Formats: sequence, structure tokens, C-alpha cells
Amino acid sequence: MITNSKSLEQLENNCWTDEIEFPSNLIINCRKYRKIPIKDLTTEQIRLLISQKIGIEYLVEIAIEKLEQNILEEGDLYKGDLLEAVSKIPIEFWAEKQMVFNKIEKLLELNKEKIKTDMGEEHLDQINKRIRSVLNNGYNLSSRDG
Repeated sequence: MITNSKSLEQLENNCWTDEIEFPSNLIINCRKYRKIPIKDLTTEQIRLLISQKIGIEYLVEIAIEKLEQNILEEGDLYKGDLLEAVSKIPIEFWAEKQMVFNKIEKLLELNKEKIKTDMGEEHLDQINKRIRSVLNNGYNLSSRDG
């Protein structure tokens, strides 16, 4: 259960200025979501922040908790959009979070038929390809404790 009452701003000790040079909805929303306590973030807010590489170190385990409950957890886009965002986290991040990576790897293995059925074989192949790229880039995480 998510119990963190701090926001990303507080956890990172980094308050972004209110000045926005090029205010788009994406930028405005990301800035707004960074101020919300993590425990109050919706799946869509978590998906969006992860996809923008914002606060990943604090959000990835929350995302995994949600994926453990429903591998096809969705924000506002489509079934499985949270899984898609997590699978696109840069490989360098996983080198630091090996145990978390192992959870993702196991979740994919346990749920591959459900993903294939609901998202399609192409999506499953793309997700697996991204996960394999982590392993192929020298991060043999499954065998480490991390």
C-alpha cells in the first residue's frame, strides 16, 4: 500500500519555478503532479510522470504495486499503458534498481498470455524486446541481489 504523504518536489528537495517558458498542457500537468503527495497520484498521473522520466525512482515501485494487482492497469490512454511506460524506463535506471527490475521481469513472465490476449502479440513482443535490451546491455539483473 502506498503510504508516502510527500510529493516528488518534497522527496527530491527540488521545487521547480512557476515560470514556464513554453507552457504546454504536458508541462503544466507534470509540474502540477510533482506537487501532489505520491499516495494521492492516480494511475494516469504516475504513467505520465514515468513516461516523462520524472520521479522514476520514487514512482516505479508504486507502478509495480499497481501492475501486480492488474498487469493491464490503465491511465487515460489504453489498457496496459502503465506497463508500457514502465517498460520504456531507461536501461541505466535498472542497473541501480535490480530487485525492482526482477519484479517486472517476473510479472511479465506470469502475465504474458494475458498481455498477448488483451494488448496483442506485437505489444507483448515490443515490451519483451525492451526488457531483453536491459539484459543484453550488460545488466544481467536476474542473477543479482541488487
